[in-house]
Amino acid sequence: MAAAPDDLNQPLEVLRFSERILGAFARLKLKRVIDLLNHFPRNYNRRATIATLLSGMTASVVGKVISATNKATRHRRMKVTEVLVEDGTGTIKAVFFNQPWMSGKMVPGVRVRLSGPVEYGYHSWSIKPTSFEINPPELEPGLEAEYDLTEGIESSELAAAMERVLHHADAIPDPLPTELAAKLRLMPVPAAYREAHKPANDRALQAALLALKYREFFLLQAGLRMRRRSEAQDTGMMFGVDDDLRARALKYFPFAMTGAQTRVCSEIEADLTSPGRMHRLLQGDVGSGKTAVALYAALVALDNGYQAAFMAPTEVLARQHFRNLSEYLRKSKVRVDLLVGGMKKSERDLLCADLATGKTHIIVGTHALLEDYVKFKKLGLCVIDEQHKFGVSQRAALRAKGNRPHILAMSATPIPRTLSMTLYGALDVSVIDELPPGRSPVVTEWIHRKREQACFERIRKELADHGRAYFIYPLVNESDVLEAKSAVEFAEKLKNETFPEFRVGLVHGQMNAEDKDQAMNRFRRGELDILAATVVVEVGVDVPEANVMVIENAERFGLAQLHQLRGRVGRGKKQSYLFLFGDPHSEDAVKRLTVICRTNDGFKIAEEDLKMRGFGDFAGTRQSGLPKLHVGDMERDVEALERARVDASKWAAAIDEAVIRQCLELHFGRKYRLLDV
Repeated sequence: MAAAPDDLNQPLEVLRFSERILGAFARLKLKRVIDLLNHFPRNYNRRATIATLLSGMTASVVGKVISATNKATRHRRMKVTEVLVEDGTGTIKAVFFNQPWMSGKMVPGVRVRLSGPVEYGYHSWSIKPTSFEINPPELEPGLEAEYDLTEGIESSELAAAMERVLHHADAIPDPLPTELAAKLRLMPVPAAYREAHKPANDRALQAALLALKYREFFLLQAGLRMRRRSEAQDTGMMFGVDDDLRARALKYFPFAMTGAQTRVCSEIEADLTSPGRMHRLLQGDVGSGKTAVALYAALVALDNGYQAAFMAPTEVLARQHFRNLSEYLRKSKVRVDLLVGGMKKSERDLLCADLATGKTHIIVGTHALLEDYVKFKKLGLCVIDEQHKFGVSQRAALRAKGNRPHILAMSATPIPRTLSMTLYGALDVSVIDELPPGRSPVVTEWIHRKREQACFERIRKELADHGRAYFIYPLVNESDVLEAKSAVEFAEKLKNETFPEFRVGLVHGQMNAEDKDQAMNRFRRGELDILAATVVVEVGVDVPEANVMVIENAERFGLAQLHQLRGRVGRGKKQSYLFLFGDPHSEDAVKRLTVICRTNDGFKIAEEDLKMRGFGDFAGTRQSGLPKLHVGDMERDVEALERARVDASKWAAAIDEAVIRQCLELHFGRKYRLLDV
């Protein structure tokens, strides 16, 4: 009987799997038939006899155990179990690390399936199993799907369960317009599902995976565009802006905006004065003037009778924004308040009451803004700084405080253009690519250990010439595990040995908020010459007189983090310096230090960071709001991703929106509704 679309949403319980299998499905978060169909193999092994193996192949062999031996290694904590298996055509040795119980399972004479990469060396075959099965069923030659498993289910059992539901793939709708699918000659959806789970051969498998990946990317891009298009018809949050408002807003800034800031303000104005809601990502290097642009947007909201909220990931950054906004607006009637965790309840209650009645015009805060007790009279704009440090549900929670207010997300960690075009689809992106006048690029040098003393003399001269210096360490206290220097220990060393003639302070994340603020304020006021710190100063510390930064064990920091830290200096008129102390022992670490010394361009650094770390681990993409992909991979499948993005735009008029909605609900459920956050 042909499968119907409704069958895809039926719970797996109706198919009468055993309680044990259903329990395993629950642990794998597989609830519906479509969830099981979308549980694609993580790998494919070629079923082979030992005699037909090729070195480097990912294979699956079945044979009998000859012996299983636990062996000690030179590393005390590492134990190895070696299992020798023969299949009548040869023998192969399986190596299991830190699984001594394996020798009790794989006793001589037991039939076993081993799957994983194989190698030939020293006249024998070896395999590092990614999966195994005791007493497996008879298997025909060909490709074998290897799935993510959990306790209570074997690979063959999951494959058998998949066999039972594969006919339901006939009911899965195709999100592509018929003409586009015909033009691209992609494998039809039902056939692609069958080949992905039970591949006939390599060629069919590759065609199936391409068809599934492309459709998944196309579906998400089409969904994003539909959301933006539907919002564009909503006139409920259109603001008015005229020359008088612009003049009044700009007079609060004690400087002329750069050309880049002016351009971005115009882009934001266009969003705020058009139907729909603003969803704009504002990117710019540290010190480029993002806060001033965000305040301009807030003033437009205030002039139209709305409130604005600024949310930052740390208390340090929230307080910095509060200081800057208060300074800009000190001659105005605009009231700016700060809400952070740890405030006295009485103080917090008064503040929240003023926010709810509209007496507070701009609220700056941390995650505390998300609490249930925080209510607005009329929230019109949410500014989310360092947006990638918030989860998508947190960003959605702030937005829910108003009637779908405008969103301006800011990031000093530039997102590579190649990534922003594909990952964010229809999201509007603004870039401040110009530093304020008078700023000089920070001179960055990698200092080897033997040159440290000479570097200290250069720093001494800068300090004597009214400069100030940060010394950044990766740890708070000494660690037995990491040979990294400790901020606590080295603050003492800086004070007593290296720079006894200068005033040294200390700040780190384990200090309470009051002590942390006191140390930073002393450094800001010039009562300290040197601030020894951990990465707590990565964002939010604005001290224009600070023109030197030393990063100890620089090889332990990521490329984006090094660039972010560098932004703490170079904010004043004096020439600024970043000195990277460290002796890296890996090729990647050497490359990171080389790149950061070579350029101050945040976007070039971001592109290099993307190449080194890949899409999946790049800052913020894991919390971007995109649902987890079932088969596509943003790092490996860039070509299919980019093609789908272009086609979703080119074929927009031919897209069946009802089918797209049906597919989004079917494949991603409620998660896709967060796409616009």
